[in-house]
Amino acid sequence: MMKTGRVLLAAPLIFSMFSPSIYAEPVDGRGEGDLSRFLFGNALQQYGIDADVLLDMGYGRNNRSTHEERKYGNSNAPIPGQDDEGFELQSLHLFVDKRLKSDILPRVTPLPGPVPQDFDFGFSLGSMYGRNAQFPRTFGWDAHWKVNEPGASDIESSIRHRQNYLVVQNLFATAYLPYGTGITLWAGIFGPAIGYEIGPNLRDARNNFSTKSYAFISEPNTLSGVMAGTRLYSGDAGMVGVELGLVRGWNNLRDNNDTPSVNGALRWRTADMQTWIDYEFIVGDEQNKSFGDVQAPTSLVVSPRGQLKQQHSINGWHAFNSQWSMGAEAVYGRQDGDGRPDTVDVVTGPGFSGAEWWGVNANVTYQYRKDLSFSGRIEHFDDKQGFILYPLSSARGAINAVTTGLRYDVTRNVSLRPEIRYDWQSGSSDKAFGSGRNQSQLTGVVEALIYF
Repeated sequence: MMKTGRVLLAAPLIFSMFSPSIYAEPVDGRGEGDLSRFLFGNALQQYGIDADVLLDMGYGRNNRSTHEERKYGNSNAPIPGQDDEGFELQSLHLFVDKRLKSDILPRVTPLPGPVPQDFDFGFSLGSMYGRNAQFPRTFGWDAHWKVNEPGASDIESSIRHRQNYLVVQNLFATAYLPYGTGITLWAGIFGPAIGYEIGPNLRDARNNFSTKSYAFISEPNTLSGVMAGTRLYSGDAGMVGVELGLVRGWNNLRDNNDTPSVNGALRWRTADMQTWIDYEFIVGDEQNKSFGDVQAPTSLVVSPRGQLKQQHSINGWHAFNSQWSMGAEAVYGRQDGDGRPDTVDVVTGPGFSGAEWWGVNANVTYQYRKDLSFSGRIEHFDDKQGFILYPLSSARGAINAVTTGLRYDVTRNVSLRPEIRYDWQSGSSDKAFGSGRNQSQLTGVVEALIYF
């Protein structure tokens, strides 16, 4: 075990020591869209449509699993992003978008420049196949598609067979209305803009690592509903954007308590886009009305009365110069429970009286060269009742993590991201790692991202 640990810890250092000898010329352009241009030429671009594919795969190991456990899935749990040891097809994405001519990028940021004066319409489609598609499934949509069975109904089967899943987590229409400061609308199924990280490892995403933070697990994966956004202010003090709408709950198109949730965000950017701060939230009842329709693991509470669930994130990013940048996030969430005998947590039993969680994380990146950067992340996440990280973990108390890694853009199409991560628990005797045997874990991952 110790020998494995030393090798894992040394991997990023060894890679960085040898990186000058494998120095590649700076990447000219990006490989996103190469496949669509090969197949269709510039036909899609003439209509303002972008289409590209991302293949995300990795190899991971930890120092806690037994040889037998490594044969099956989720042996890195509760760490998200690289759930399995050995080779894992994390995800194969297809993105097709017709972007709006708007003064905001929905779910992302207000944009600089004048207010557009013309109506515009667009759409977004995003699909994913692989192991990481297990959790962003949407009830009433792709949660129980035939291709996702038997694992969708039998988690143990999914683990035994390392089952891949298929989801369509983005399927929404957009519209821009040139009224006032401009109004942007989007409706359908979409990945939420709640939290620092996002699901897909897009080149410009805030995801510096293959594995995700525990804060990322605590947030919804998909939403469905109607949202509106506008840029409230643009001037010397920067830009301010706001988003607000009604959605059908966490990972839900068929809300089984018939009560919508409110989703919103307030976003500030400096004029040069080198600093930003976001506040994002979702609030609404998330209980199941009856045991005849339990939408687990997203919603674990069954009650005939409304039980409010909320999640809040304050996150930001700052570029100190052309090389150094830093991001940070603070999250707080709560699932209410009135404690009555018929308010039941399907994991812990009757009389559920509520659960809360909070966390902070920060990351720093050094851009050594155009094609090579180094990053580090620290995190503290406290799941007091062992509620929100389920089913990856039901351990109570805090989990801490330190992650270090790098990104090397080998070509315009291929990037490598090796990382080392150490996690340990505090404040509880519960054990989250090694199938419930350990309170700490050392994990190493090498990830390949292929854009085309």
